[in-house]
Amino acid sequence: MEIIFTNENTISCIFDDVISETVNSQVIRLKQALEELDLPEVNEVVVSYNTVTIYFDDYKTTHAELKDKLTRLSVQSSTAQKRRIFVVPVCYDKDYALDLEELAMQTHLSEEEVVKRHTGRPYLVYMLGFMPGFPFLGGLDKSIAMPRRKQPRKRIPAGSVGIAGEQTGMYPLESPGGWNIIGRTPVKLFEADRQPEVYYEAGDYIQFKAITEQEFLAIEEDAAYQLEVREAE
Repeated sequence: MEIIFTNENTISCIFDDVISETVNSQVIRLKQALEELDLPEVNEVVVSYNTVTIYFDDYKTTHAELKDKLTRLSVQSSTAQKRRIFVVPVCYDKDYALDLEELAMQTHLSEEEVVKRHTGRPYLVYMLGFMPGFPFLGGLDKSIAMPRRKQPRKRIPAGSVGIAGEQTGMYPLESPGGWNIIGRTPVKLFEADRQPEVYYEAGDYIQFKAITEQEFLAIEEDAAYQLEVREAE
């Protein structure tokens, strides 16, 4: 792990320069250890694919003091990772899957087979970014990978599920975007007045579950709907 001083109140801990579950597990382990320590000088901890960035109060500590704590923590910490699997219902019907037909043609698969492969495994949440609650999910079956659209859409509905390269993800809010949209979830992925605002976090997993349009509409109308959550093995 390399520790660098980003600016006067920020330190970044950088692990291997690759995108992998092994590296990300180190990232999440350090993040969880910091959260459990609850250091008063630490204001915020943000993670990406291979980096933990710590924003701290420079009136309460120095770069050198915090670096020393991080170095000892990285060696001594044996914090067990707490990972959850969130089961997210998705309707892959044509009205919600703007690019499913095109993706199926490009990958030489039937639309049904694309859906089967997309729902066939849990995806690791590597990081949240781009907009509040947007999960960058790794582990996509390479047979259904597809580059971003050459012409991004001006409007992608909230809840849309897409593929870009070898990643899949979900749009919590309506937004422009260039991901290939293959379905939509009726679940409100981000709500500013809800606690937590976003159900999942980096280090969790998302498992997609195919539903019918009728089920989609029923969940959309059910204000008490709760995502199924189970512990990852």
